[in-house]
Amino acid sequence: MKRISFFLSVLFLLVCGQATKAQGEMPFAQFWTARTYYNPSFAGETEKIRLSGIYRYEWSRLQNAPQRVFLSADMPMEFLGMQHGIAVLTHAHSVGNERNNLLAVQYAYKYRMGKGSFNIGIQAGMQQINFDPASLRIITDSTQNNRKTVAFDGTEKNVPIFNAGVSWTSQELFIGAAAININSPRFYAAGDSVASGTLFNDSTLSRLPLSYNFSAGYNIRLLNSLIQIQPMILVQTDLKKTQLQAAFRTIYGEKYSLGASWRSRQGYSFFAGIVIQDIGISYAYDLHTSGIGKESGGSHEIVFSYRLPFDLFNKKPQPHKSVRLL
Repeated sequence: MKRISFFLSVLFLLVCGQATKAQGEMPFAQFWTARTYYNPSFAGETEKIRLSGIYRYEWSRLQNAPQRVFLSADMPMEFLGMQHGIAVLTHAHSVGNERNNLLAVQYAYKYRMGKGSFNIGIQAGMQQINFDPASLRIITDSTQNNRKTVAFDGTEKNVPIFNAGVSWTSQELFIGAAAININSPRFYAAGDSVASGTLFNDSTLSRLPLSYNFSAGYNIRLLNSLIQIQPMILVQTDLKKTQLQAAFRTIYGEKYSLGASWRSRQGYSFFAGIVIQDIGISYAYDLHTSGIGKESGGSHEIVFSYRLPFDLFNKKPQPHKSVRLL
């Protein structure tokens, strides 16, 4: 318990240490499928090799509509009698012809505690920034039948990214907290209306904001585990602006899933999925009720997942056959 108190105290100090502007990216509708994206301590939380992918198409009716692709692979491992988790992930966020790319690796130390595992994780990566995600906005072109286009402030910068988090996981419960963009990297960004001679000054200085998130979920089993009900939450904040997302998911027979979620100041999401031989696929539709998304016609999200058992790569012993001459 002393170790837990120490690391939670460190995380609390990080949370209170700095306040910045809000993060520009919207959370995934099916955020629980991208736990390592929000918290590196979830790396290797299952007993299998886990491959995950998300494609998200936001504000589909707008020109230059944002698109996001997230890919990750993680696995547990044992070394020197201790449990660990490792992961590699990539994330691409594109608007029009510009794209921000992230490539990162993660490590998590796991400490067996009660019926679950207490995990401490870190992430190190490199982010290529070609536009400021916090600058996304809609402009209307009156000469083109009032066509709406997503505009942004452009830049060109490669910056290091560091994240850290803690979590506790078991078969029924997961709970975690993380600090994202701890180093809060700075870059210069400017819109098309800014003259090129004034790009690099204090008025165009921006940053990837230091932000924090808290996630939790519980698995309720009914009818001899045939039906599972999973309430989950994700809270993201920069101490100036907070966004809450709550989801309610139902699983039948470990195969079919259905549910809905609510996102503060944004709207609702509805999702459904299926699992066939360890291959999972699900789809979510976002119905935006406020903000930029209200004028967009909704957002779409597809999730793929695959889990491989470790013994898949181990040669199984073959029974010895002998021929006896009679």
